Amino acid sequence: MVKDVYRGIYYVEDSVLFPTQIIVTKELDLQEHIWLGSLSDQLKKQDLCNLLAEAGRLHGKVEKEYAESVLEVGLGANKQLVKELIGDGNMSEELLEILKPVLEPVRTESIKVTVDALREFGHKNGEIKTVIKEKYGLTEKEADSFLQ
Repeated sequence: MVKDVYRGIYYVEDSVLFPTQIIVTKELDLQEHIWLGSLSDQLKKQDLCNLLAEAGRLHGKVEKEYAESVLEVGLGANKQLVKELIGDGNMSEELLEILKPVLEPVRTESIKVTVDALREFGHKNGEIKTVIKEKYGLTEKEADSFLQ
């Protein structure tokens, strides 16, 4: 027997060895189940912004650790969306701190791609350094590390 508990959440009982829950992320109401919905690779920018806002409301250490785990999966599955948001000035410092372990590899990759592209167009290290310092808010030392 399958029970439709919430839109997109189903319980399978009786015909299985143990009760099983099936989650169909495309069917979920993301207003009610933002954390479950974030485990999909189909997030839209607004969904991700809502998720990040929700994460920013968490206070306890354990809550933040759980949220970070879910965010890591959701952001990993929606890398293009994350790249768009990195350049968005609307992300608060608190959210950036929560997401730093997840976003840092994406940011690093973006910087490397920028450096490679500028080199391909014949730009010298001094010019590249100026661009990546400004675009990514890097210090002298951080910028130098990308030019090696």
